[in-house]
Amino acid sequence: MGIFSSIKEFGNECSEPICLALGMFDGVHIGHRQVLDAAINQSNESEGLAVAFTFPEHPARFLRPEQAPLLLMNPEQKALSLQAYGMKEVIMQSFDAELAEIPFTVFPDFLKRGIPSLSGVCVGQNFRFGKGRAGDSSLLREIAVKAGLKVNIVESINCDSLPVSSSRIREALSLGNIEQVNQMLGRDYSIFGVVSSGKGMGRKIGFPTLNLDWDPEAKPAYGVYAGEVKNIKTGIILPAVANYGLRPTLESNVLVPKFEINILADLNEAEWECGSELNMSLKFFLRPEKKFQSVEKLSEQIHLDREKAIKLVNQK
Repeated sequence: MGIFSSIKEFGNECSEPICLALGMFDGVHIGHRQVLDAAINQSNESEGLAVAFTFPEHPARFLRPEQAPLLLMNPEQKALSLQAYGMKEVIMQSFDAELAEIPFTVFPDFLKRGIPSLSGVCVGQNFRFGKGRAGDSSLLREIAVKAGLKVNIVESINCDSLPVSSSRIREALSLGNIEQVNQMLGRDYSIFGVVSSGKGMGRKIGFPTLNLDWDPEAKPAYGVYAGEVKNIKTGIILPAVANYGLRPTLESNVLVPKFEINILADLNEAEWECGSELNMSLKFFLRPEKKFQSVEKLSEQIHLDREKAIKLVNQK
């Protein structure tokens, strides 16, 4: 499996029948997976390959930079998620002036020229394409026939009576609605990072933390979360409580939020030292971040947070 920087680069390397899943796929949520499943099924029918065609940055970053959404995933995370879900290859092509100027009428020909063995395309029902986003999914199905392409349009999937979308997930994430986020993702929202050295403030008040280097575009609400942390090297998974925010009780004038993990179990500290790669899954939002009147009050609240987190994670 590989990641290709353009449709042409991939097409020059491939001779098998290809079914493309087209989309931004930010978050690779349950709606996206419907499209990916359709591509996998369609490729199986032709004994070919299911391939994702997406962008490292949102097209709005080029077209309307001031309105570009903050992304749930960086390009590497998205590519890995697409591959993990069954895409044999991933085309991660930058959206540029050339792509922006392609008329909707010749878009199927653009795909076919790039991948001569292309046989099918799968898109969500809200898919738009071509210059000025003039084409929709129904129009794609209609005009793709001339290029010999079978187009599969996948209906949106609902959560709480509304279609699942990356924008809904971003909003829920910013509000701390992590359980709704996880429902729409179809998995726990996860944070990947490397343990870095901190100031040791957590240890001084009796709650040593692992400081994770992590700076996402679309940020969760500041506050305390419960979940599980996995050591990538050892595979060990332990319950944990985490704080994401500016730590107003312990520091002032902090501009960059920090992600700190307090593990709710005995551990071999040598296995969780600086440089360790961790994956923290967020399952519950316990409370918003706040400034306490004293470090003692903060310590009391952390005790309560830990107790609540242990109960919730054990019930899950």
